[in-house]
Amino acid sequence: MGFTLGWAWLLARLPAAWADALGAALGATWHWLLPIRRGVARRNVLKSLEITPVAARRLVASVYRHYGRSLVEVLRSAAGRPPPVQIVGQGHLDAAAARGRGVLVLSAHLGAFEVLVRVAAAQAVPVHVVTRQFRSATAQAIWRRLRRGGPSLLPAGASARATLAALGRGEVVVFVLDQHTPPGRAVWVPFFGRPAATNPDLARLARRTGAAVVPIFTWRTGRTHRVEIQPALDVPLLPGEAGLVAATARYAEVVEAAVRAHPDQWLWIHRRWKPLPADVQAAIGGTGHAGRRRTFKGAGRAMPPHPHCPDPASGPPPTASAPPPNPPAAPGPPPG
Repeated sequence: MGFTLGWAWLLARLPAAWADALGAALGATWHWLLPIRRGVARRNVLKSLEITPVAARRLVASVYRHYGRSLVEVLRSAAGRPPPVQIVGQGHLDAAAARGRGVLVLSAHLGAFEVLVRVAAAQAVPVHVVTRQFRSATAQAIWRRLRRGGPSLLPAGASARATLAALGRGEVVVFVLDQHTPPGRAVWVPFFGRPAATNPDLARLARRTGAAVVPIFTWRTGRTHRVEIQPALDVPLLPGEAGLVAATARYAEVVEAAVRAHPDQWLWIHRRWKPLPADVQAAIGGTGHAGRRRTFKGAGRAMPPHPHCPDPASGPPPTASAPPPNPPAAPGPPPG
């Protein structure tokens, strides 16, 4: 850890332009000499965007330069030299928090995500990020040290009670909804036109608590980072598994739109689309959707064709911008 902090101190002594150029050079070196996941990134880009193989290679190379710049910025931030940040739409987050049910933030690994989580320190209420833990305890300790001063971290898959408690106190909980979720906990919704295993807990918590879901994304413009806070989503939250799948599909659409706007700053090296289990493939059919319990196989209750087309038999559904009529008084068992 001392070695990492030493590098952070050294990088913080450099002029911002030099540090930025060094980060881009590190990313370019990583791209050409250590091509870990480079092939994954190129395949993901080609299958997701309508571009040529040459354009895909160029895009992936720029993505790696972005990674290098972001790494240098994380280290400089840990040593007290964060990059300039422009926050747009703060009023949307404040309005959602004023409802008194807490706020659920929808985000993604877009731009310099670590810059986004550090913006949490400037908020009037505590902010928590649901995140996976590193397998290495040493790596986890280093990452926590680099993130000091930012939000608290809630381990994914084991944070339901803590999340409900935070929302009950009117706090903010961030879900990063652009990574593969293990089949036992996932629902499958379209992402760039292909079924992707996605965590339904954001929709589950929105339906259970009535907390507003506010999309927040960040991206780089030169050496400044723009953080855009969007209005709370008005997504019908239908009952049952179909409701979770429909809402999660809508959240995935919002993330996809943000990535399409800034494709050179997303985590294309991540294996977002993995082979579908046989029962999921059968359940999806031509819809691109499947629930965690594989309930949509044609014979049972069909899922609505779009999140904004509720099942007429279910009555008017609650939405992410309006609380359910009878919210729970105390946290129950963990969702999932």
